[in-house]
Amino acid sequence: MRHKKTLQWSIRLVLLGAAVVFALGGPIPFWLARVFPSLSPLAAVSSSLAQRTWYLGLFWFAPPLLVLALAVWKGRLFCRWICPAGTLFALSAKLSLKKRILTVRVNGAVFWTIIFASVIGVPLFLILDPLAAFSRLTPLTRGMFSAAWLVPGLILPLFLVLGFIQPMIWCTHVCPLGYFLELCRRARERRPPARGGVGRTRREVLAGLLVGIPLAAALRRFSLVRKSYAKAPILPPGAKNQEVFASVCSRCYACVGVCPTRVIQVRWPTDRAIGQFFQPELAVDKTYCQDDCNRCSQVCPTGAIGALTLAEKQCRQIGLAKVIHSACLAWADGEPCMTCQAACPYGAIETGFNEDGVTSPIVNSDVCRGCGRCQNVCPAVREGKAIIVHGVERQRQLPADTRPVLPGRVVRVRAPSHRA
Repeated sequence: MRHKKTLQWSIRLVLLGAAVVFALGGPIPFWLARVFPSLSPLAAVSSSLAQRTWYLGLFWFAPPLLVLALAVWKGRLFCRWICPAGTLFALSAKLSLKKRILTVRVNGAVFWTIIFASVIGVPLFLILDPLAAFSRLTPLTRGMFSAAWLVPGLILPLFLVLGFIQPMIWCTHVCPLGYFLELCRRARERRPPARGGVGRTRREVLAGLLVGIPLAAALRRFSLVRKSYAKAPILPPGAKNQEVFASVCSRCYACVGVCPTRVIQVRWPTDRAIGQFFQPELAVDKTYCQDDCNRCSQVCPTGAIGALTLAEKQCRQIGLAKVIHSACLAWADGEPCMTCQAACPYGAIETGFNEDGVTSPIVNSDVCRGCGRCQNVCPAVREGKAIIVHGVERQRQLPADTRPVLPGRVVRVRAPSHRA
């Protein structure tokens, strides 16, 4: 028995160390950031229900399937041997005061709420997936901390602290993934759960039904996205549209951790809908989306960011630039400035002329990707940046002949009447 316990803890600590390394990144393959979040069958099932499609390919389908197979065989074996969050809670339990601050187990109600809400298209409380919660340490450690990160980011630390009071409070009373795995074993053995039997399970299902469906329907109807924005959010390349991204994103922030230019950040602008709180977005005011990178689309475990090849990513329109004529050095002041055109890797900034015949920038909306390079390099300061990038409601693929070009490419000249 002692040897088994030693082996168990050895494996748990090794996997915990691996999960920390994968989350923090470094001189390792970037896709390792997806390994632990992608182990969750809860994320796979709920996201597939919400999107009405099985979004996982053969390679990434195997991990959650294996976890489910382990659950059918041994119930919560994954929780006791593999889950990095469970290992942290088990460590805190060794020093626990063994007090009771939560007596009612809500994990069943939370699980069924997620499932029923996913049927409506909004997997409520998916933010409570423990593997996504563990992955949220990335923004803090990579210097991308923001106040918006606090609510989802502190779920794991909060329950870790509570674990010093009531041992394993998360695993035994809150975790929806652990409940799901135990449910798989019950289904195989065809036996009711202990302590309450069938009646308790029925109450949990009923609670999920009564909470999940109406709340998800109301959120989708009134508070998932806004009809208009002062500046629409720019979503990572691969997102389908504003609504799907807001609902399916588990806020694991794997995309934040792998972004080489740190343009993907966690923000909380005041004009966002409730369903968009704490979601990762592109902040192009200080940096930009690199045209030779598709990392974020390769690490998302829920399909909120669809997988894109590099060629597909380079043709993905994630936003649109707009020239603010009154702030532009060329349009308003007559100064010869085409800095944005020189920086654009797609040839989306074309040449127009102001009233004095000075060359001035025009945005070709059929070519612009919304990468943010133009806004990033714009030298205007009087009214802020003279070229601003805003997000689009639905991302689209542009023709392949508009992939990146060398700076300085000659573009067609438009008359002043066609100013963007």
